[in-house]
Amino acid sequence: MSLARLAWAAVATILATIVLTMVGLEPLFALGYGLLAGTATLLMILRGAAAVPPSPRHRPETVSRGSEISRLAWGFNPRTQLAGEIVARRARAVLRRRLARRGVDPDTQPQRVDEILGPGVWARLSTRKASSADIDRAFAATDSDTHTDTQETP
Repeated sequence: MSLARLAWAAVATILATIVLTMVGLEPLFALGYGLLAGTATLLMILRGAAAVPPSPRHRPETVSRGSEISRLAWGFNPRTQLAGEIVARRARAVLRRRLARRGVDPDTQPQRVDEILGPGVWARLSTRKASSADIDRAFAATDSDTHTDTQETP
């Protein structure tokens, strides 16, 4: 609540008290009605202020730490080291974006995907046999490809 809003409420209280006393109301009753008028004024001011949305605060971007594989680590079966369906789906989505940056579509160019990721890795990622080693190998292969692409371009 700002000081200006409180000042308007105080002015309304004082004016209402003075006017009601001059009309002939007892000073104590005039003060009570003046306080009521000041409170009503304050509530109207606050109600109008609620209609104006507050300015959005700038939130700094969060920097994610760790690799994409470590952020997905919760979805692996620790006994078998096989990835769950959600993890495999997310890994495929990330790999699909990385491969698309290289101009490779896994649906139409499976041989090219096998050259980049390794033989059969994409096929295993599409089944329930995706292991953490397969995902780690695929991310490493696309990381190294991404870094070499950015270094070679002027």
